[in-house]
Amino acid sequence: MIINNLHKKISSICTQFSEQASGFTETESLLELKQELADKIARFSAEEQRLSIGIMGQVKAGKSTFLNALLFNGEPVLPEAATPKTANLTRITYGEEPRLVVEYYSLEEWQALEKAAALPGDSAQTKVAKELMALVSKHELNVAEKLRHGSTETLSAADNDELLNKLNDYVGENGCYTALVKMTHLYLPREELRGYEVVDTPGMNDPIQSRTQKTRDYMAECDVVFFLSRASQFLDQSDMNLLSEQLPGKGVKRMVLVAGQLDGAILDDGYNRASLAGTEQNILERLGRGAEKKIQELVTQREQRGQTEIAAMLSEMKKPVFASTFAHGFACLPQENWGRSMQHSHSELTEMAENEWNGYQFTQQDWLRIGNFATLQNAYEQARTDRQPLLDAQRDGIASHTREQWQYRLQLLQEAVESRRNKLETGDINELQQQQAQCEQRIGNFDMLLKQHIRQNIQRINQATTKLMQSLEQQAEDYQQVHTQTGTKTIRTSRTISTSSWYKPWTWGDRETVWDTDYESYQFASSADAAEQVRKYAQRCKQDIEHSFNRLINPSTLKNELKASLLDVLDTKSEQFDPQSFRTILDHGIEKLKLPTLELETGNMADMISSRFQGEVKGSDIDSLRNTLAETLQQVFVRLGQSVGKGENRLNDALNTVSATLANSLTQDLRKELEKLKHDFSQRQQQLEHYSQLLKLIEKNQQL
Repeated sequence: MIINNLHKKISSICTQFSEQASGFTETESLLELKQELADKIARFSAEEQRLSIGIMGQVKAGKSTFLNALLFNGEPVLPEAATPKTANLTRITYGEEPRLVVEYYSLEEWQALEKAAALPGDSAQTKVAKELMALVSKHELNVAEKLRHGSTETLSAADNDELLNKLNDYVGENGCYTALVKMTHLYLPREELRGYEVVDTPGMNDPIQSRTQKTRDYMAECDVVFFLSRASQFLDQSDMNLLSEQLPGKGVKRMVLVAGQLDGAILDDGYNRASLAGTEQNILERLGRGAEKKIQELVTQREQRGQTEIAAMLSEMKKPVFASTFAHGFACLPQENWGRSMQHSHSELTEMAENEWNGYQFTQQDWLRIGNFATLQNAYEQARTDRQPLLDAQRDGIASHTREQWQYRLQLLQEAVESRRNKLETGDINELQQQQAQCEQRIGNFDMLLKQHIRQNIQRINQATTKLMQSLEQQAEDYQQVHTQTGTKTIRTSRTISTSSWYKPWTWGDRETVWDTDYESYQFASSADAAEQVRKYAQRCKQDIEHSFNRLINPSTLKNELKASLLDVLDTKSEQFDPQSFRTILDHGIEKLKLPTLELETGNMADMISSRFQGEVKGSDIDSLRNTLAETLQQVFVRLGQSVGKGENRLNDALNTVSATLANSLTQDLRKELEKLKHDFSQRQQQLEHYSQLLKLIEKNQQL
């Protein structure tokens, strides 16, 4: 409301200035400010108004089930994905009509998956790729035909039920088209979604790297993130990697740590306890201590990097919310709405309680307490509530910036009007013509001084860049670490045993095959982590170099230097020649300069990792991954060096263009001003009155 009213007021005043100050170029600057504010209002309304909430965690952390319970009262709006192959990112927003927008893999991405499926071994990438190929084969899909029509498809429906039936075909575990889908955008006419969006992510440990990148892009836009970690494996190494390395550095303003699937932890721990109360107390105390210790380590790391905002946000996660979607469902949903997984979990928990806790039976209050969804709902509603102060602060920021710019630009107009009025009051047109000619003559000398300024700036850039590049090359070592993790694989072996009994002669010779299950630990490195190291190094180099360049070529500083130098050149110390009379015109001419800034292009160098390694990297391939990472970081540095060289050339060319055109531009401005003065002198008294009225109008509208 504030910025809308501000825009109306500026529009009204600008209409008056357009009519009464049309002969001043400074009026154009006020009109530009009006348009800038209009653009901000439109952008603010379209993008910033919506609260973006992300659900983050490993694949199979129970995110879809969690969202169904949190947002849709347990309705199965989002189908459960039992394996990573169905881990598509789903974005949910309000829509006037039920609608589903599906984004498929590109043909190139699908061909990469086909190659991965053909590889030997059992890496996560290979397993998922093979599952996707099997799903395609099962549904007899013509992939080339489906994908060649475009990357997206929009599906409409008459109502929510029809849309959700269609959704299962695209994101369900065995959906017809699930294998081909990378992302879905779900529009639902549900009032609880108006002004909000929820992003259900596949997890950044997704074996499919193109889906991981899609997740990273959307997480960077989220305001609030619920981070889900299974209580039975709470904050394991993969979770900590997600939090420490892949947490977006921008966008996220609050994170809520959820120890989910608490029912599973109770089932694991309950056999060693005498009661439900003892089991819950042990889990909450043990996991609470672990969370505080692990999160504090992340906080310290961020503080040491100077990232105080992220450190403060992480610090709020030291006290996790313990919750169970299943337990919430046991308490709140009719049994006929329980899925197979819920039914199985309920059966195991009640059986354990009866056998281990002296016939104990879970109560409604037990399920509500274990589910703990009231706490989660409060966190969710608080995030929605806290959005308004943030929106107000953003609006105030736009309003205050606009007011500052208004005063500055209006002051420039005031100076121009006063200068024109003073010349009319005290000057002589013939004298002004002579002084202008002297100005033009001396502006020619300014060209030489301007080139000297540019040479000095280029030298400063070269010296600073050489020193900075040496530092960045050394910093590459900080990103060469490839951390290994411990995984577990299942080994099944068979053996034949006799089933005959001595007292049953007819069974003599009978045998059966028995399968034994064993587990084997192994070390692996994550190719996604290595690719992330490359991205982080490239981003850091890019930011450091651009900051250094743009600090050295600071537009405001350079313009002030040019103004001071120009005034020195014009000042002859002669009483017959006063350069101040033309200072406003010349200053404004320099203000209009569009000075260049440096923007570097790094490309996606992480592709060099993902094109050679996928998913978990084991054995001798870990050393190969380390070597490839070191080589890639060096190539990032080389490419940045080349980009810097091109950037320097562009800056040099731009500054030389300024040098070549500024003198001529200033001369043209002086001549235009003289023509306006000639016209004013022909109607001297009338124009003096007009300028006096115009100055009163400016004074009246200094404060918005």
